[in-house]
Amino acid sequence: MNAMTWWDWETESVWSQPWGAAVRGELTGTRLTLLPYELVPWRTWLDRHPGTKVLVDERADLKYRGRIAIDRFVIGVSIGEAATGFYFASAANEGVVNGSVGDFPVVLFTDKETRVIHVFLRSPRRGLSGPGDLPDVLTFELTDSVELAGTRDIRDVETGSTWDIERGIATDGPLRGTLLQRAPYVSAYDWAWRDFNPHTAIWGDSSDELD
Repeated sequence: MNAMTWWDWETESVWSQPWGAAVRGELTGTRLTLLPYELVPWRTWLDRHPGTKVLVDERADLKYRGRIAIDRFVIGVSIGEAATGFYFASAANEGVVNGSVGDFPVVLFTDKETRVIHVFLRSPRRGLSGPGDLPDVLTFELTDSVELAGTRDIRDVETGSTWDIERGIATDGPLRGTLLQRAPYVSAYDWAWRDFNPHTAIWGDSSDELD
């Protein structure tokens, strides 16, 4: 399998970048924890976080220069021994995807304009102000906003609560204050994702293009 490997100075173990696991040396079999992150165009990030500071060297170039982001990749989600790859273009055209990774129900929120991706477990968790009794699984949908014409809200079908997808928290409705657990993901070419996750399920169509 063709992918980057790392080497640590302390144990001289060799680490697989896609797996986040040591494949040779003293720590063979040890896995690192994948943290949730966002992979977005620099322009999108700067629009949302204009005060961002970046550590660069003299070779860096943060100018957008009209580069076109690649659409033909999968959003790879791995939980335990299960894995699912969601084609970005298919997910972006849907906006909201209620899917699963093995036995774990997940939801993907994908904005094709900003290319922002959020992945959460669909099993809600009680927040500081959330209700005591929660549904086992939620189903999400985009709905037209009555308050703000031309905008879209994210609501769950089961209770009609409105959700802030940036934070994964219900902002209004019966589940107000309820939280969703963010699930980490990686972006990869479909062939690379299959190489390192041969047991993966695939959602979407490789021939899809952004509408």
